[in-house]
Amino acid sequence: MRKAFVLVFSLLLLQGCAREDQKNLVFTGESEHWTGKFEVYRIGDKAEERLTLQYKPNERLTVPINFSYSYSGGSYSAEGYNIENNKIVARSVSSIAPLQKSEEIPIHVEWDGKKEDVLLKSK
Repeated sequence: MRKAFVLVFSLLLLQGCAREDQKNLVFTGESEHWTGKFEVYRIGDKAEERLTLQYKPNERLTVPINFSYSYSGGSYSAEGYNIENNKIVARSVSSIAPLQKSEEIPIHVEWDGKKEDVLLKSK
């Protein structure tokens, strides 16, 4: 009887861990000058969203950046964003949106008179 209880408890625990992994999503992509990563970590009824954009060329980028993105759960845009170490990290916390693993997230980046789009897809 005790072995059956331990077995059932272990299976339920493993199933719960598998569901937690499904809640977190990671989208990545790159373009000529940028690599991007969008992560969604769901905690209860909230979600922490983290966008990381990395400038790929070796020269140091010192001009302000404008960027924007949208997806089924919302949108975000920033103008005059100061970049540090050729990287942008933007974080936000929101209520959980119905973001699907199959979704694609287009990011539009503008800097120093240049424009480029980065398409992020789920791993």
